[in-house]
Amino acid sequence: MQKPTPELVKQLRRQLDFIRNSASAYDAGHSEEALRIGVAIRVLLHDTKFSSSLLNQMGRKESLKLITTAKEIPEDLLAELDFGECLAGMVIGSSIEYSPVPDGMPTLSCIEWWAQPVFIRDKVMYTRKDVVLSAANKDGGAHVDEPDEKLQALQTAFWTKTQTNADGKTTTIPMEDNHFRMLRRFADELLLSSELLVLAN
Repeated sequence: MQKPTPELVKQLRRQLDFIRNSASAYDAGHSEEALRIGVAIRVLLHDTKFSSSLLNQMGRKESLKLITTAKEIPEDLLAELDFGECLAGMVIGSSIEYSPVPDGMPTLSCIEWWAQPVFIRDKVMYTRKDVVLSAANKDGGAHVDEPDEKLQALQTAFWTKTQTNADGKTTTIPMEDNHFRMLRRFADELLLSSELLVLAN
């Protein structure tokens, strides 16, 4: 297997730094940084007729293994689910986040990881690719465009929280932008993938 050029390795380190820095900013309360995570992941993995992803240029997209926290959903259960997130470790409180990635999580090839379902809405499955491209291409990560059905499914709240005000009245607040926390989870998966980190060194 041909060794990637120093310039490509430098670009990989740069994208991982972008992901790492945006993850830190997200954790500090700047949730919109999730969109920047999406842009960096797109650079790493998304191929088109006109452009080649960084990992593809490095000759590693088919062989490199990435950690996944997504759970496999049996086909018979899929038919019954209206919505759900497939990523393990969800913690529900005043907000919805994910707990740290535990040791020993399975790995998938980049291609499998990119195409793995992570979210279900109205019985439609959405993959990591769907989430990343919606964030990067539609929701202001790299472009702003009219929201399509995929982005609307990710933006629109299906969780709500009830808040009690000082006067004792309660308010129900929709918890929107579901894709932000998923993108933050993808960042953890990538930053803990040993083969990816070795490639960047």
